[in-house]
Amino acid sequence: MDCIECAKKLEKAVLALDGVTGVRVSYTLGKLNVEGKKGRLDRKDVVRAVERLGYKIRADEEPALEAFFSWSNRRLVITIVSGILFIAGVVGEFLLHEPILYLPAYALAILTGGYYIARRGIASIYERYLDMNVLMMVAVAGAVLIAAYEEAASIVFLFSLAEVLESYSVARTRRSITELMDFMPRRVLVRRGEEEVTIDATDVQVGDIAVVRPGERIPVDGEVIKGESSVDESAVTGESIPVTRGPGDAVFSGTLNGQGAMEIMVAKRYQDTVIAKIVQLVEEAEATKAPTERFIDRFSRYYTPAVVLIAFATMFLPTLLFGAPLEEWFYRGLVLLVISCPCALVISTPVSVVSAISGGARRGVLFKGGLYLERMGRIKVVAFDKTGTLTQGRPKVEEVIPLNGATVQEVLKVAASAENRSEHHLARAIMERAREERVDIVEAKGFTALHGKGVAIIFQERRVFTGSPQFFRELKVDLSAVEDRIAELSAQGKTVILVGPEDGLMGMITVRDLPRKESREVVDGLKAMGIKVVMLTGDDLKVAEGVAADLGIEEYRARLLPQDKVKAVEELQAKHGPLLMVGDGVNDAPALAKAEIGVAMGVAGTDVALETADVALMSDDLHSLLYGIRLSRRGARVIRQNVSVSLIVKLALTILAFPGLVTLWMAILIGDLGVSLAVIGNALRLNRFR
Repeated sequence: MDCIECAKKLEKAVLALDGVTGVRVSYTLGKLNVEGKKGRLDRKDVVRAVERLGYKIRADEEPALEAFFSWSNRRLVITIVSGILFIAGVVGEFLLHEPILYLPAYALAILTGGYYIARRGIASIYERYLDMNVLMMVAVAGAVLIAAYEEAASIVFLFSLAEVLESYSVARTRRSITELMDFMPRRVLVRRGEEEVTIDATDVQVGDIAVVRPGERIPVDGEVIKGESSVDESAVTGESIPVTRGPGDAVFSGTLNGQGAMEIMVAKRYQDTVIAKIVQLVEEAEATKAPTERFIDRFSRYYTPAVVLIAFATMFLPTLLFGAPLEEWFYRGLVLLVISCPCALVISTPVSVVSAISGGARRGVLFKGGLYLERMGRIKVVAFDKTGTLTQGRPKVEEVIPLNGATVQEVLKVAASAENRSEHHLARAIMERAREERVDIVEAKGFTALHGKGVAIIFQERRVFTGSPQFFRELKVDLSAVEDRIAELSAQGKTVILVGPEDGLMGMITVRDLPRKESREVVDGLKAMGIKVVMLTGDDLKVAEGVAADLGIEEYRARLLPQDKVKAVEELQAKHGPLLMVGDGVNDAPALAKAEIGVAMGVAGTDVALETADVALMSDDLHSLLYGIRLSRRGARVIRQNVSVSLIVKLALTILAFPGLVTLWMAILIGDLGVSLAVIGNALRLNRFR
């Protein structure tokens, strides 16, 4: 496919087939997805419909770009032959002045170069679809009718050349996406009993043991069970610095193993690996159209028919109404007919979007569609969840403070027994400290989790609680003796967890989660872009105050439950404009959903976050957020440039066509070939943006 009209034409033709319920044609990827009723949809019917329109079905594995400059590319060969014949005709007409030489040369140039135009144009007429091939057939026939043979031959050759060059440019865009798949090894060495056998990657089963030698790409998603090595994970996360992976660590398909050998237990099948999902999401992203793209689609629906009507009116009305020379105005009408093709305008947005999305995916920022790419560049506020986003997300217990006659061991035993079944990050810190102290953790009875506040269990026939000071105040526990100490510890940026029954405290545990090293730099970077930064956290006010002060964040909200974060997002959006929320993609799901853009970070191993976020940051580095926003803004600029240039050139040529200042070959060379290549070339810059 070398034109977006091809995609629309194919969609219409396949959708008309019996049993088909949905069709999606990706112009930039050259892919056709068909959904239909089981038993009623036949693949052969789909293939026939595609071939009837002059296209072919090709297997995904065939490299389109590599095969482009070869004798098997008949479109390219025919275009070259047409060009040679056209040049021969020009030489025969303007240098030798021999009609017997130039007329056959022009005729053969039209017939060869016009083969695909006529084939697809006739198919379009059959499908009752007005596309550029039909308009070109009319323009060429009209030029021949008024004996403008060199013009007819020139526009056939130039149009055919434009289609070929556009095909090549789009093939390069496709290549930038398929390169992601190239990171995935096709063969896997697995251990079966005492033997090591090489099998196809699609045949690997969950639970298999994959053997990875030094310097090889890791072929599976799984867990290291033997060996240790440095691994370059840039193919998945965009991070260029290798990380050390050993027993118990997760590894991903497509990442590059260093100097160590490893054995990996397979956790996912080939089609479920992270990099396969990234490729799938990038391919599907084109279906989520950007607002600009939807506007251009609507605009082109009216633009083309309007200009075609004006073109036919220009051909005949001046002669009928004012007695103007028919041949002269007929020619000008043909020029308008050629100008009416909205190809460059229509591709200006989708090519830019796909180029930006594929470039972002290769650098660890995954946009779910053009809609989110465009939205991200317009945000006015960034709201960060604190824990695991601005902070490292690995809190450590700093102090265990026993009260009222209890011991450190007793406080830890109650807290660890209570938190044993909790998934909260603070619970994990307490469990880790309890194991270090070799505390005997008992199976809790009557476990109750009060989301965002604390937990309760039955311990030694008494109901005991573990949670925040605010939770204990709500329980009416007397904290007067420790209020000053709680305030002092909180002011130091520590989270205070209280332990004990309702009739008195057993102790306090302090936990600290240090800010990420890049958080301050990222906050400053966002401010430099004119974006307001806010921190939302469920932590105590004093803890939030300390972290915010360290990072230079002026506005923060503390003691927020999940529903409070949703409310905060609504208020901030109403006050400041479009808001981007950054969280872990699971605990912050309601707030991420409510925000204009929900961003989940560090999601390479988190399927839920990968599916639910609008934008996913594959690495655990906040710098990729800055890159994503800058890429989005750059993408918006490129789209505006492309749309503006396309419209200005089309409008200028249309105006200049009336006084006869534009010829047919100029309309093709500038209005179609020139603008299309300029638009695609400009869009491809986004794929290289760093």
